[in-house]
Amino acid sequence: MKNLFTKDINKQELNEVISLSKRILKLLYVVFIACLVLAIIIAVQKLNILNIVLDFLGVISPFFIGFVLAWLLRPLVLKLNKKVKNNTWSAFIVFAGFVLIFGIILYIFIPTVYNEVNELVGLLPGFIEKITTSITDIFNNFSENGINLSDFQNKLLESITTGGAELAKDLPNNIINVIISLFSGIGTFGMGLIIGLYLLIDYDNIAAHFKKLMPKKIQSDMHELATKMSIATRRCVNGTFVVALMVLVCDSVGFALVGLNAPVLFGLLCGITDLIPFIGPYIGGAVAVIVGLTQSPLIGIGTLIICVLVQIIENYILQPVVMSRASSIHPVIIIIALLVFGHFFGIIGMILATPTLTILRVLLEFAQEKWFDNRKVF
Repeated sequence: MKNLFTKDINKQELNEVISLSKRILKLLYVVFIACLVLAIIIAVQKLNILNIVLDFLGVISPFFIGFVLAWLLRPLVLKLNKKVKNNTWSAFIVFAGFVLIFGIILYIFIPTVYNEVNELVGLLPGFIEKITTSITDIFNNFSENGINLSDFQNKLLESITTGGAELAKDLPNNIINVIISLFSGIGTFGMGLIIGLYLLIDYDNIAAHFKKLMPKKIQSDMHELATKMSIATRRCVNGTFVVALMVLVCDSVGFALVGLNAPVLFGLLCGITDLIPFIGPYIGGAVAVIVGLTQSPLIGIGTLIICVLVQIIENYILQPVVMSRASSIHPVIIIIALLVFGHFFGIIGMILATPTLTILRVLLEFAQEKWFDNRKVF
């Protein structure tokens, strides 16, 4: 009887059923986590928690700046400490190198961007005139073919003219306000540098002190989790900023070669928008191409070619080399996170989406490793 029962069982079908059940459970698990994250995001927005956190960070901004600098520079100190054999000197050398490089970049970069912005403000009326002329020609072609879009044309031209006038009027004042804010924040940033140096020198002792504040039963697990989160987030942040910096440099050089006005400014725009995964590069590139087309079709096409080439270099060289180990999250999940975070928190939310997902991935994988199994979540 036992042999007859065993014979009737199809092992292949049974394995397929078990495999399908595991996939369904894993899908339900991911859906549950996604719903939980969405619920948390909605709660954060409704309770205005993000603004409270930002206000709190504004109050403790020197400590926050110092912590971020120490956290980012810590791996360099550890590498240098293998040769210097003195943590204090290693911290001083790394920190001094960072301050020197940062100061040189600001000394070269700020005057260049300021001059290019002023130049762009002077050329803005000409840009607007060329754009309105091109739009008028397009709508005239529609009219010749019997398509009447005069109302839409008038509203579009009015919006462009009004927006251009307001931009030309407000841009100098905005630049002055940014400069004033920059100088008013020098004291805060300087205090942050001092705190960062102290944290960098005494990083291990401070980490050990926080570890002692936790219950002994979870000290080991929390230390392991904090280490994994720190490594994964640092890779993501460092990789993102390195790629964005390379995009800034490549675009700026390329735009200058094709004759685009304010090449460094538009290169900076492309570098900043590149912090937003997937869609960011196209936002900055589209603005540069539009401005290039207002100068001449040849410059517009050249700008477009530069944007495409830089994007190809980023996708097939920079991303695989720099970001290969930075994040192991599926692109579809990142795109969904961009839509959700962008909807609730705007541009800042889109920039923070990938680091937040990275932290969440580490948390979930750690939970699976400790309580479930070793399978990856994403």
